[in-house]
Amino acid sequence: MDFKKELQNPKWWLIITALVHTFVGVLFQMDPDNDNELMVSGIFLIIPVIMFYAAFMIEGRDRARLTAVVAGPIFVWFVLCIALGLEITYTTDAVSWEFSDNVPPLVFWGMTALTGVLGWNSE
Repeated sequence: MDFKKELQNPKWWLIITALVHTFVGVLFQMDPDNDNELMVSGIFLIIPVIMFYAAFMIEGRDRARLTAVVAGPIFVWFVLCIALGLEITYTTDAVSWEFSDNVPPLVFWGMTALTGVLGWNSE
């Protein structure tokens, strides 16, 4: 197994990012007693469904392109939220977008988007 080639495979990044997004990003932080958090978490759980579809149901160039289209805007959204210093206010405690707190999501979403862009025209 060529580790470098597998590291550039969007399938693995889709799976890893979908799992991390689902558990660490959504479920572990969700307060089920807060209706707003429950609603937003439900919407956020749609993203991993799309990612698992891309990882397991399509291949090659189509997978890479869907990966870039899904992960790219989310990565840009993280960057913009950090740059603008926005706060999440629908939770019981306001959460601010600090760069130091968002390095892991930037790495996961950024690498997922990058592998999609790199494979955009591959076969």
